[in-house]
Amino acid sequence: MAVDISRVTFDASKHYSRLIHQQGRVTLDADANEQAAVLLHYLRTVVADVLGPAASPRAAPGFTVTRIPGDPARDLAVGAGRLYADGLLVENGAPTTYLTQPEGFVDEERAPVPASGPFVAYLRVWEREITAIQDPAIREVALGGAGPDTAARAKVVWQVALHPFGDEDPGGGGAAARLGEWLDALHRPAGLLAARVGPPLPGPPDPCALSPAARFRGPENQLYRVQIHTSGTGAPPPGAAPAARRTVPSSRRRGAAARATAEGPPVATFVWSRENASVAFPVAAVAGPVVTLEEWGRDGRLGLDVGDRVELVDDANAVRAADDVPTAPPQGVHRVTAVDRAARTVTLDADPNAPAPGRRTPPPPVSGDPGLHPYLRRWDHRPAAGAQALPVVLDTWIPLEDGVEVRFTDPPQPAGREAAGRFRRGDHWLVPARTLPGDVLWPQTDEGPAALAPHGTAYHYVPLAYVPAQGDPVPLVPAFSPLFP
Repeated sequence: MAVDISRVTFDASKHYSRLIHQQGRVTLDADANEQAAVLLHYLRTVVADVLGPAASPRAAPGFTVTRIPGDPARDLAVGAGRLYADGLLVENGAPTTYLTQPEGFVDEERAPVPASGPFVAYLRVWEREITAIQDPAIREVALGGAGPDTAARAKVVWQVALHPFGDEDPGGGGAAARLGEWLDALHRPAGLLAARVGPPLPGPPDPCALSPAARFRGPENQLYRVQIHTSGTGAPPPGAAPAARRTVPSSRRRGAAARATAEGPPVATFVWSRENASVAFPVAAVAGPVVTLEEWGRDGRLGLDVGDRVELVDDANAVRAADDVPTAPPQGVHRVTAVDRAARTVTLDADPNAPAPGRRTPPPPVSGDPGLHPYLRRWDHRPAAGAQALPVVLDTWIPLEDGVEVRFTDPPQPAGREAAGRFRRGDHWLVPARTLPGDVLWPQTDEGPAALAPHGTAYHYVPLAYVPAQGDPVPLVPAFSPLFP
């Protein structure tokens, strides 16, 4: 879940070593967050330089993959311990299995252990933002049950995933390289985004609004979040011929990915929020299109009304968004059709757990299970009738609101490589908009606003073990001994 912040100011290219607070100055959340980011960047860079992209301590090796006696074909054991992925500390506090890993939420029917043929078990690692909705212990009860939730948290999340090799067995020596090639083909290169504000809209000025000379015409400072909702490539701009589609060899794809590439990659879609998608409401129950909330927002601006767009999410749904090969469609974005404040219920335009129009497969169900911390997340875009999100159209300035515009582009590519970029579900960009100087805070080049890679989410991968068709798994993570015992 996204958090309520003003902006993100950390920039590794500036090489700042620390922040220096000055007396009598205003304290900003961005300064405190940048100090933590500077320190983490230093520590993780040191660890990665010393240990390499992945390593496990010899005294407490983590994430060892073994077969389970008596049930070697259905599941895999995953050992407790520690591992470092690109400098990030990844911890597994207790032995688990592939199917029961705490934040995997693996669907055995959709992502089973391969019944035949060799495969590689690998680790997917990223940081997830946690608020008082996901962890109620964050809230200080002395401030009141519905009081402020103060600081949020960031958590290193891990998942063990499997990638089959089919008939092309690389053996233990080539498993890591083949996994890297497959991931590169899926995720690189990432599509880019630029942001700006456009000229004032035509028409007489509103005396109750800001002067039309101010390019950003919002009444308050905002942090816009532009987030990819469904993965795919960008659509060509109006009037341009569609690009030729590339087919990925069957040995490097499977399941839904194979079907998608056979027909050509789908067009990605996106959603946006003026509050960094931090407006969320904990859910008590879900009954068809009627959702019962635990509490309302703090005020009207951070509340819900008829016509708003919302997404029903829980812990399982949130972490499944990281899947390299999606096993289920994403949760839909629905329109609010009725609000009953006394009963704390919200009625949506459709059952959020039913298949979307044109789809046969429903998203993984989201109920009122308090153990999964369900919530409604508000988005502020307004899609066309019948659509849930907005299409990613390349090389075209797309208006959001109050003069803020974004443009998606493909990244530059070396000669001979595919030109189309890929927009992955969950990729997002943060666009700070300020009433003074009436602009967005965005890097500039000689040609105008810079086209940037996504600000997140950054995924890290570690090949854990090569699992042959017969026999024991072969570990792929090097071990190290402490330099200072």
